[in-house]
Amino acid sequence: MPSDHPLNRSAFGVRVRIREDNRSVAHVTPLTPIANLSRDPFLGYLGTLQQSGVQQVFTSALRAKDQRFFYELGFTLHEELLLLGHNFATPLSTPLQPTRRGRRSDRSAILHIDESAFPEFWRFDQSALSEAIKATPKTRIRVNAQYPLAGFAITGRSGRLGFLQRLAVHPQHQRSGLGRSLVADALLWSKRRFVRELLVNTQMENVGARELYESMGFSKKSAGLAVLQWSADT
Repeated sequence: MPSDHPLNRSAFGVRVRIREDNRSVAHVTPLTPIANLSRDPFLGYLGTLQQSGVQQVFTSALRAKDQRFFYELGFTLHEELLLLGHNFATPLSTPLQPTRRGRRSDRSAILHIDESAFPEFWRFDQSALSEAIKATPKTRIRVNAQYPLAGFAITGRSGRLGFLQRLAVHPQHQRSGLGRSLVADALLWSKRRFVRELLVNTQMENVGARELYESMGFSKKSAGLAVLQWSADT
């Protein structure tokens, strides 16, 4: 989608990303509190997307109180997600494997790892990766220090809240301690910056990820998240 496309204007309160591998699918991320969004303009956004060939629109992961706006526009549940948080009340682990700062030259390798680690719907393309990196005012990208690259983590901070935006380890290197080292790095970085809680979400059926996070001091939040979807033919 061109940068001057009207749906990219932040005045509308949303960011729209068309999937690079499937131009009939779009992802919508609110950039403002949901209470500031208006029903009629948003329906207009959907109409414009449909006219441009988009058949399905998915929201970002939304809290329960933010989902109502989209349900009232005809969105339906696509997938519930587990939300976990770490409040730094327990001792933090030291990374056992060395990591380094992720560079722009690592982007293609990062996308390859992501493609290998996630189901098709959740995979990053270039636009999604850039969106995750820019989602918070402060961002840290870490990869394993040795080549070939086998895992990465993107951690963001907004005020006193932290977000483990993405954690991915190539299947051939899972259960090697790399994922644990990347999470430990994210926690230490966040604590040094006085983050009061680091949040992460994962798919309900991703038992391995949940066990990793819980073993490192994360606990389930009472309210989870959900991704909603809208279809042009409904």
